[in-house]
Amino acid sequence: MKSRIVLTLVFGLLCIGSSFSQEVNVKVGVKDSIQSMILNENRPLMVSLPRDYETGNKTYPVLYVLDGNETGLLEAILVTRKLRAQMIIVAIPNTDRDRDMMPLSTPTYEVEKPEAEKFLSFLDSELKPHVEKKYRSNGQGTIYGKSLSGLFVMYAFLENPASFDHYIGNSAGWYADMHPFFSALIDKAFKNKEQFNGKKLFVANSLADSYDPNKEVHHEILQFSERLNFELEDKVSFAYKTYEIYGHVPFPGLYDGLRYVLASE
Repeated sequence: MKSRIVLTLVFGLLCIGSSFSQEVNVKVGVKDSIQSMILNENRPLMVSLPRDYETGNKTYPVLYVLDGNETGLLEAILVTRKLRAQMIIVAIPNTDRDRDMMPLSTPTYEVEKPEAEKFLSFLDSELKPHVEKKYRSNGQGTIYGKSLSGLFVMYAFLENPASFDHYIGNSAGWYADMHPFFSALIDKAFKNKEQFNGKKLFVANSLADSYDPNKEVHHEILQFSERLNFELEDKVSFAYKTYEIYGHVPFPGLYDGLRYVLASE
């Protein structure tokens, strides 16, 4: 049985010189879970369904939200509604973020046991089939990640582009000491150019990101952008957007990314 996810909002109101607060409970989704044989653990999920889901038989695209806590789920709900995009939203909370998001360990970001390859296999082989069987998905999937999970989005795009149709990374990329790993991954991925046909990738970064003071990540993505545009040409729809007035994880990144990848849908 699904249990509801209820977000309690506390509004402070001012009335005739005196203040009082009021709690408002808002249902934002349902709880779900999947037992993963690949990760050897039970993974909780939070799922938000389109407003008219229960009253019709329509199928919907799915937005997979990494770092999927309640705040991340609420952000995705607000953005999809702002864009009037009817989507099933699957938020995936973390159990071991570093392990799942990182494909390598370097001095810049040391990880005891990087297993991004396993986590990507879980998403592709277990989570997606679970969602497509249980909910009315139309088979189209978008993955969204930010910061460390944005790096994972880039990794997934290169390691197995067939996993999703659209990729959105906010504050996404890698540091200079990760360049050898990602350069080799790009070399390998771009040998099979046809696997990128019809894919869409949106990457956002802040030029005022305190986590990238020397703009290492920004310059790495600029180099990546040049290679992608030159080698894949019109096979991929790609945009790299930078912001100057936001810090780490630019606030408009998800909105701009979804608007971009859904523009011609």
